[in-house]
Amino acid sequence: MRMTFGILALVAAAGSASAADTIATATLLSSSAANVATQGTTVVDPSARYSNVTNFSGSAFSHGGAAVQAGNTITRLVADDINMIAALPTVTQITFSVTNLNTVAVSARPRLRFYAADGPAGTPGTLLGGFSFAPISFGANSVNLFFFNPSATANFALPLNFWAAETFDNNTGATGATLAQMNNLGQGIFDPVDVGISGDLAFQTQAAGSFFANLPAGATFNFGGAPAANFGWEIVPAPASMALLGLGGLVIGRRRR
Repeated sequence: MRMTFGILALVAAAGSASAADTIATATLLSSSAANVATQGTTVVDPSARYSNVTNFSGSAFSHGGAAVQAGNTITRLVADDINMIAALPTVTQITFSVTNLNTVAVSARPRLRFYAADGPAGTPGTLLGGFSFAPISFGANSVNLFFFNPSATANFALPLNFWAAETFDNNTGATGATLAQMNNLGQGIFDPVDVGISGDLAFQTQAAGSFFANLPAGATFNFGGAPAANFGWEIVPAPASMALLGLGGLVIGRRRR
């Protein structure tokens, strides 16, 4: 682990195979400089069962460990432990974060996975579902928040406690992102949590891969509390307020020069 301009970075090794999952469309909610602390107006969806998107720490975590698997360059998977205030029989909106720690814009596919906390010692166990997106261009040195509606593509439910995970690929080379650039994609770190609970704990797979399967192999970790190992996620059971998209209403805030 090393700190660079307030950014946590970690690089590692190779891994597992890809698998098919639900195709979804993500919409940009906000974008900010990766090493800028929270600025401007912050908003929590009033219907959220879990929300951690307003208190950006000024740090981000790069997944690293990218490997080429059947021509597709993909990173390791990193997950956050999430405890909602109530289980959801149908999830209608999910917000997730993406950070690009490269000095140039990079295009890649975010791929989300959700697991029950029924693995060994409460680690990711049973696969609950997954979503992949068309390639998205992420600005240089940026932290971004995206949202999507999983119920538009599948009837998606989540239990009270689960792991929310993310990995990235270059769509079998179609995005043009290099292995080195893929290593610098990851998630923004947010804390304290606004709604629900997340312990100071994250999970990282031993190797690269899609991990659309039960019991991904890996281990838990944190940063010794500085910052807390909590990433940007929000889970809501009803359509989120469009006020979030109003001028001056960016979740992270405008970039300060």
